[in-house]
Amino acid sequence: MNYIVNQVTYDKDAEMGYIYFSEPSKHTITYTEELPENDDIMIDFGEEVPIVGIELEGETARKIGLIADKAHIFKKEVSPDGKTYYSFRLNDEITRKSISHPDVKSIVFHFSDTNCEDFIGIDIFDLMSYSEQYLIGK
Repeated sequence: MNYIVNQVTYDKDAEMGYIYFSEPSKHTITYTEELPENDDIMIDFGEEVPIVGIELEGETARKIGLIADKAHIFKKEVSPDGKTYYSFRLNDEITRKSISHPDVKSIVFHFSDTNCEDFIGIDIFDLMSYSEQYLIGK
């Protein structure tokens, strides 16, 4: 099956970006909540998957605008302890702080600063809930 929906979108007028973790037309958003450490990141929690995607505003959204209209932005990685996960990075900056939302520990947000203001990426450790074909194209 070919996915034609872009994983990253950006609305220049509203200065809002969005990263989809799963095909949006297939999943129901049950509620939205800010990431406690960064109110520029709103998490759309799903009925069928833990997180459908994240909405971004502010400086984070402007960064996302540079990669808008892309698909398959994640890569499949293996952690030093042998766990497979999907990873997305905006750049190669060093991660100084990583956090998860209290309701979904299997998705980790990465920041290049200790105040969680400079978003640089996401790791998804829940391989069962998310489609490899949608995330990485394989």
